Amino acid sequence: MRLAQVLSLALRDAGITVATHVPGHGATETFAAWVVGLEAPTYAQAISFHEEAAYAVAHGAALAGQRSACIIKSHGLAKAMNAVMDSLSCGVTAGMVNLIFEDKGGSHSDNIIEILPLIEGAELPYKVSTAANAYSDVFEAVRESERMQLPFTLVFDSASIEDEAPVGQEKLAAPPTYERDIMRHLVCPLFAPYQREVLIRKLRGEDCERVPRPEMPVLPGSLPPAYQKAVEPYRPLFEIFKQLDVDFVCGDAGVSTLSALPPYNVAHAALYMGGSIPTIVGAYLAGMKRSWAFIGDFSFISAGHYGLIEALLRSAPIKVLIYANGRAQTTGGQSLDLALLERLLKGYEEYVVRIEDPFDTNLVRSVLSDVNAADELRIVVANYAAAAK
Repeated sequence: MRLAQVLSLALRDAGITVATHVPGHGATETFAAWVVGLEAPTYAQAISFHEEAAYAVAHGAALAGQRSACIIKSHGLAKAMNAVMDSLSCGVTAGMVNLIFEDKGGSHSDNIIEILPLIEGAELPYKVSTAANAYSDVFEAVRESERMQLPFTLVFDSASIEDEAPVGQEKLAAPPTYERDIMRHLVCPLFAPYQREVLIRKLRGEDCERVPRPEMPVLPGSLPPAYQKAVEPYRPLFEIFKQLDVDFVCGDAGVSTLSALPPYNVAHAALYMGGSIPTIVGAYLAGMKRSWAFIGDFSFISAGHYGLIEALLRSAPIKVLIYANGRAQTTGGQSLDLALLERLLKGYEEYVVRIEDPFDTNLVRSVLSDVNAADELRIVVANYAAAAK
């Protein structure tokens, strides 16, 4: 069999059912073979338009307990670095394998880049693989990913995609089961030193469970005064949201991420700016059917809207809650023209629900309850900017 077919077979045999892909030589042939061999449903056949979002979908699935793969070329991995770096701080539950195809001769790329220094600088666990070892290396990557609780990367020369490759017969035990652990999964300044030490231990092959955990912050008293002031307007909404029956909530680089802390215990994870939406698409594909993204207006405009494309492509009825305060709250409070937010939302207007007064508890309770029960995409805009006037 050719390398593309063997890789697709290995992914299938390893129990990977969520795979994302952005077209590129080597990656395209592999993904096409995977789709045919899996007899995949429509959502699994979708190609992604941006590697950052594609990577985040695969990471969200692995975090939620479903083995996944991200199949892209080396230039695409460079584009995905926001998601890559936070996936290392956050970790995974089930195995996540990145198949990266390097165009060493530049015959299918704008230029030639050396991908290994980037991978090593990012501290991604990896192996340079070949057609002769491809099948067994996929299984090794899954095992290593689940042992280390980190994504594992295999690098191939895209020029070898038509090479003959042997097929093996291997089996894996069932993947670990997801457990909520915000000190590991909430990538934010509060837990950054702890998560860094955990990552170092994982990379060294040491027992990361021996890393002392910090004291769990409690809202609002455990936070610095600036944090307390920033989170105060959102607390009434957190109080209502925690009463909903949800499966998974992901935040990103914003104040709403603090909903993960006691006494609310709402969010399960938080990742890079804009990463909450594609991550919960992956979580949904992993079985977390009532999945929500918490995202600020700045984060949504910056990169969050990429994730909405993933949701539509995969028919994922995720729920998105945009905290629209008209400011870049976590980067200094710079003012934001909400007309930009409205322009981006126009393409999704049929899915948009608005909370014009987020301090009206009856309104908030009604909207959130209805949205949580909806069986299609919903985007809730909580207009804190208007309410503050």
